Amino acid sequence: MLPMKRILTLAIAGLLTACTSQISINDVLPQQELDKTIYLRGDFTLWDAEPQYQFMPVGPALYQAEVKFSTPGKVYEFKIADADFSEGYNCGYSDTQPAGQKLTLGQPALADCNTIYNYFSYTPAIKGTYIVSIDYSDYDEPQVTINKK
Repeated sequence: MLPMKRILTLAIAGLLTACTSQISINDVLPQQELDKTIYLRGDFTLWDAEPQYQFMPVGPALYQAEVKFSTPGKVYEFKIADADFSEGYNCGYSDTQPAGQKLTLGQPALADCNTIYNYFSYTPAIKGTYIVSIDYSDYDEPQVTINKK
């Protein structure tokens, strides 16, 4: 017969193992898979949905597209939208965003995906390739970020 202390130790170890093996990162982070293809659409694409500006999934609820800005100091305007600018897939800046339409490098900005006219703007300090990200961790309040590649 096993001593009571050993039984208790085995029971606790079994319980901890069962608990830790049941939890995964997907249980903690929400996932939002889009059922439409979305694009970075702006003055640099003549507002068309072009394949090279398609957003690709890079993590749970996170999508990214690359864009080359060749004129430092120029104000580039864009939205994140599907091919038809459909409701729920037509993302521009949120009216609740204090900074308005202007994105700042590395700073998330709240998006409104039911807007018609609210486009984002970004003025690069240097030419190069930039990564635009949209994070749907909170599907009702997606966030857009721009970073230098």
